[in-house]
Amino acid sequence: MPRSKKGISLKLIVDGEVIYLYLNNLRKALNRIGKKVVSNARKVLKQQKKVVTGNLSKSLYYTIEGTDEGIELLFEGHAPYWDFVEQGVKGLISNAKAPDSPYKFGSGNFEGTGTLRGGIDRWVIQKPIKGIRDSKGKFIPRKQMVSAISTKIYNYGIEPSNFYTIALDQGEKKNLLLISKAIGVDVTDFVEENMTGLYNISITI
Repeated sequence: MPRSKKGISLKLIVDGEVIYLYLNNLRKALNRIGKKVVSNARKVLKQQKKVVTGNLSKSLYYTIEGTDEGIELLFEGHAPYWDFVEQGVKGLISNAKAPDSPYKFGSGNFEGTGTLRGGIDRWVIQKPIKGIRDSKGKFIPRKQMVSAISTKIYNYGIEPSNFYTIALDQGEKKNLLLISKAIGVDVTDFVEENMTGLYNISITI
């Protein structure tokens, strides 16, 4: 199902003739769903108090990809760590916080340029976190606090926030209905413009 100059289309061959079924209404529906899911995902991040600098929230986006196998509505983020926040990260010592995550600290599979300690340092500054005292009542220096937090996260991991998953689940039934109606309109328009006779069209998603 390729993406044509006019949008997403389905290539059909009828009696040796190539005919394109343009899925314009489906494209509009997917754009509507994509914008809503990204908006809801940002709300989820805010509700979970995971918005500090706003970089992650602002970086979220969606794309519509047409392939030979079908159409994919993809949700991603420009921030290199967006999926770590979504799926969580296993710790070097324990996987308990994110047992199903494909990511693990110490695995060497992160290709970004930042570091965990650098990220925590910026987070501590921008949060900001009130001064923390040690067992003797003395304030802990920021560098020492950053080191302690980074070490704990590295060893024990990060829990998944599932901000995209939650956003998708929130409108699942409504989105499926929107998609089915859009496809129905596109197919009906195609049949009326290109075929004669009576047809019974059933769409199941």
